[in-house]
Amino acid sequence: MAIIVAIATAVAIYQLNQMAESSNNTRLLLTQVKEQVSRLNALEWEGISKGTIDEDLTEELAENKESTSIILNELRQIDRQDNLNKLFSLHRLYRKQIDGALKLVSEGKIKEAMQIDADGIDKIYDELYAEVFTLEKYYVEQKEQRRKIADIGTTFSLILSAAIIGGLSYNFNRRLWNKNQELKAALTELHQTQDQLIQKEKMASLGQLIAGIAHEINNPLGIIKASASNTDKALQEALAEIASLHQHLDSKEQEILFDIVNRALQNQPSLGSQKDRVLKRKITNTLQENDIDNARYIADLLMDMGITEDIESLLPLLKGDSGEWAIQFAYNLTSCFINNQMISNAVDRSAKIVFALKSYSHFDQSGKKQLLNVTEGLETTLAIYHNQLKRNINLIRDYQDVLDIWGYPDELIQVWTNLIFNAIQAMPSGGTLTIATRQQEQEIEVSITDTGSGISEDIRQKIFDAFFTTKPAGEGSGLGLHISRRIIDKHQGRITLDTKPGHTQFSVWLPIKSV
Repeated sequence: MAIIVAIATAVAIYQLNQMAESSNNTRLLLTQVKEQVSRLNALEWEGISKGTIDEDLTEELAENKESTSIILNELRQIDRQDNLNKLFSLHRLYRKQIDGALKLVSEGKIKEAMQIDADGIDKIYDELYAEVFTLEKYYVEQKEQRRKIADIGTTFSLILSAAIIGGLSYNFNRRLWNKNQELKAALTELHQTQDQLIQKEKMASLGQLIAGIAHEINNPLGIIKASASNTDKALQEALAEIASLHQHLDSKEQEILFDIVNRALQNQPSLGSQKDRVLKRKITNTLQENDIDNARYIADLLMDMGITEDIESLLPLLKGDSGEWAIQFAYNLTSCFINNQMISNAVDRSAKIVFALKSYSHFDQSGKKQLLNVTEGLETTLAIYHNQLKRNINLIRDYQDVLDIWGYPDELIQVWTNLIFNAIQAMPSGGTLTIATRQQEQEIEVSITDTGSGISEDIRQKIFDAFFTTKPAGEGSGLGLHISRRIIDKHQGRITLDTKPGHTQFSVWLPIKSV
C-alpha cells in the first residue's frame, strides 16, 4: 500500500512540474513578444518619421511581423486561458492603428500620416507593453507556486520512501553500504572538478552579456544609416531650390531664413521625448492662432531643427506666400549638419560599447598581477549593462579619486559583473543603483548599493555558498557570489553585505600594496 501511495505522489509531482514548465514556457514566449513588439515599434516609427518606407524597411517589417505572429500563435496553443485575451485585444488594436499610419506613408500621403494621433498610438503601445510585463510576472508567480507545492509533495514522498527503505533495510543493508562507498568516491571527484565549473560560469556570463548588447549596438547603426539617407535626400532638395531663393523671398524674409539656419546649427536635434511633444503642440497652437497653413507640419520641421523658442520672430516669414517653402528649405539646408552630428554621436557610442566588450572578454593567461584602475573596471561593466540600466534604473556614480592597485583586472571585472547584475535583478520594477569608490588608509573600498527588497536573514548565511541560488531553475548556477568571494580572497581583500528592505550594499575592500 505504501508503495502505491509513493507512486501516486510521484505522478502528482510530475504533473505539477509539467504545469510549472508550461507556465515558464508561456513566460518565455511573453518575453519574446515584448522584444518583438518593441523592435517593430521602433521600425514602424522610423518609417513614419522618415515619410517613406523603402525596400529594406518593408522587408524588415514583414520579417518581424511574421515572427511576432508565430510567437502569438504559440502562446495560443500553449495557454488558452482567458487572462491572455486582453493581450491579444491590445495587440490587434495597436496593429490596426499603426498599420493605418503605415498605409498612409506607403500611399505617399505624408501630411495625413504626420497628423495621426501619435500620442494615442503610444498610449496603446504602453498599455500593451505593460500588459505583457504583468502577464510575465503572473506566470513567474504561478510557476513558483506550483514548484512549491511540488516541493512539499517531494518532501512527503521522501519521508514515505524513507519509511519503506527502513522496513526493507535488512535486505538492502549491504547494497546501501556499497552505494555509500560509491558516493564517497563521487564526492571526491566533485571537489576536483569544482574549479572547472567556476571557469565555465565565467564563460557563460560572457555569452549572456554578448547577447544582451546586440540591441545596444543596432541602435547607433540604425541612426547612422537613417541619418546618411536623410542627408543625401535633403542635400539634393536644397541644391535644387537654392537658385530660386531670391524669387521666393524678399531681403527681410531672407534675413529671417538665415537666422533660422544659424539657430538650428547651434541647437541639438529633437529626440522625440514626451517633453518635445508638449513643445510641438505649443508651437502648433501658436502657428494656428496666427492663421499659418499646415501648422502641424511646420511645427515638426522647427522641432527637428531644435527651434522651440521665439516663434513670434518667425511670423513675418511664415505669413508670407513662401513661408512653408522657406522652412522646408532651411530644414534641408541644416539637416545635413544635424545628421552629421547624430552620426558622430552614434559612432562614439558604438566605439564605447566595442571597447567595453573587448576589455571584458580579454583573458590574461600570464597569472601575474597588474597595476590597475578600479574605476575603469567598473565603467567597463556599466557600459556592458547600459541597455538594462537605461530603462528604469537611476544610476549614481559616487567616485572619489583612488590610487591604482595591483591585482588581476579580468577577475575583478568578473566580480563587478556579478554584483552589478545581481543588483539589477533585485530591482525588476526599477530603482536606484549607486556605485561608490573610497580610499580607506591602505585599502580601496568599492560599494554597490541597490534599492531592491533586500536579502532575508535565513538566506544571508548561504549566499556565498557554491551552487546556492534563489533564482528559478535554469536561471542561475549559484556560483556568481561564490566566485566573487574566491577572487576577493585571492587579492587578500574582503567582501561584506549590509541589507534591509530598500537597501542592499555589497562592499569590497582591496589592499593597495601588492602582497
